[in-house]
Amino acid sequence: METVSEEKLKYAPMYFPFKPEPAGEGCMSPRLLMRGAEDIPGAQMVCGFIVVTDPVLMKEEPHYHADADEYLAILGGTLPDVFASWDAEVHFYMGPTLDKMEKIVITEPTMVKVPRGWWHGPLNFVRVDKPIFFQPAILGRSADLIKMVEENGKIKRVVITEEDPAEKEYKSVPWTVINEDGVTSYTDKGAYDDLKAPSGDDCLLMDGKESKPYSDAATLKAPKPPLSKEVSRKVLAMPREITGWGDWCPCPQTYFRGTIYMEEATYDIGFQLYCGDVDAEVPHFHSSGEEYLFFMGPDPKNPMDFDAEIELPMGDGPDNMETQIIRSPTVVRVPPNTWHAPIRFRNVKKPVLFQAAYTAGNWGVIYRAKDRNPEEVDGTAHLRKQVYEYMGNDTRMCIYNEKKRCNICGRCFKHLNKEADEARKKAEAEKKAAEEAN
Repeated sequence: METVSEEKLKYAPMYFPFKPEPAGEGCMSPRLLMRGAEDIPGAQMVCGFIVVTDPVLMKEEPHYHADADEYLAILGGTLPDVFASWDAEVHFYMGPTLDKMEKIVITEPTMVKVPRGWWHGPLNFVRVDKPIFFQPAILGRSADLIKMVEENGKIKRVVITEEDPAEKEYKSVPWTVINEDGVTSYTDKGAYDDLKAPSGDDCLLMDGKESKPYSDAATLKAPKPPLSKEVSRKVLAMPREITGWGDWCPCPQTYFRGTIYMEEATYDIGFQLYCGDVDAEVPHFHSSGEEYLFFMGPDPKNPMDFDAEIELPMGDGPDNMETQIIRSPTVVRVPPNTWHAPIRFRNVKKPVLFQAAYTAGNWGVIYRAKDRNPEEVDGTAHLRKQVYEYMGNDTRMCIYNEKKRCNICGRCFKHLNKEADEARKKAEAEKKAAEEAN
């Protein structure tokens, strides 16, 4: 294994080892937080790992973020099957203005997009019969929020930071919920259900890009109100993805695939367990956004329980990358146009919760490819030195049927299982040889 020299530590500040923190009321400790630029230079994302175990009211009054979209992942607390591990009810309020807030009743694993400038809150976990994995992500440098308050008889906007000790001293102005009353039933299942999630041999992604409005799925404490189209397009009941990736990445998988699943999305993230040694991806970079790679313990209720090694190269070019070894829960910021990968999962004694969070709605990579069109110079064919190709959710087609879009079902991932077996056998042989030599 290559030893990183002092000259090759340019990207070391991009690696942030998580520090366990005590959680608040109704939540399980420890919680893990990445506080944007405070923790990683230049970071444009604030993200948390929180497990809710008891009914609790979070952010009792509405607020908004001026310059950043926010995404709230509210899932069952056991991976990979966040659907079977769901048994809860959550109420959330959101709207473009304080007088047009709408009540959202969440009864299944759900992703909510809160556009920048939209008022939102409270977030009320009214029933938690099984733990909830709650992951808020703000696509900005900090988690600063803005509230409308009354002070000395005047109404004004105030900025609240995490360290602001005076938040409770403000008197918030009244706010209106336009769909709270008068609803006795709600049975609309939305544009599609999770049986239409990407799966099957035809590798066909669902038609269109309509997000699925939240649906009725449990016995409720209160009637479930319908949502306006404007709001329902920002609430997605997460699809259950049945894949054939292999034992190293079990299903059902949970993935929020940006604009594939929700119109106008500015985010793309997976919730996957990697259970064996494998090399993920080839060297590439992203031109549309930055990426955050999360490596955690497999159980959100005990995220520091980590037993694996991950080799992650990153650098200015495909032939000029420094490799660092991750041995504890860590998030890595990959700035735009920065080369990285393959991500080598090694010595995976316990599964790893791996998340690739991409701050653009359409995931895509640029990688180095073979030049298939050599130029002829003086009668001799010459290859250009570097040729690059783009591959993304908007262009990737099924290798078995070029007329159908890829849904990442895993049928063509069999080589990864073979490569993982070969890598594991090679590592075991090297370890045995080293032990015998000593």
